[in-house]
Amino acid sequence: MRIGFFVWEYPPTLVGGLGTYAQYITREYIKLGHDVTVFTLNPGDLKTREIVNGVEVHRPLTADASAVFPMFVTEDMRG
Repeated sequence: MRIGFFVWEYPPTLVGGLGTYAQYITREYIKLGHDVTVFTLNPGDLKTREIVNGVEVHRPLTADASAVFPMFVTEDMRG
């Protein structure tokens, strides 16, 4: 089975228990013979794609659009 796992954090970036759980469960899926791909956040200093213990990990860089966002918000939406 091909499994896509979307998670807020994944090692080496750990904030709470979610990243630890995600690392554990994805490794177990690999042991069972599944093809696992993780999609997670990138603080900017990690590889955007790598294989970690058989798990394909994607950490795309995100763009900060906060500076241009006000250009697209109409006056009536600003409240």
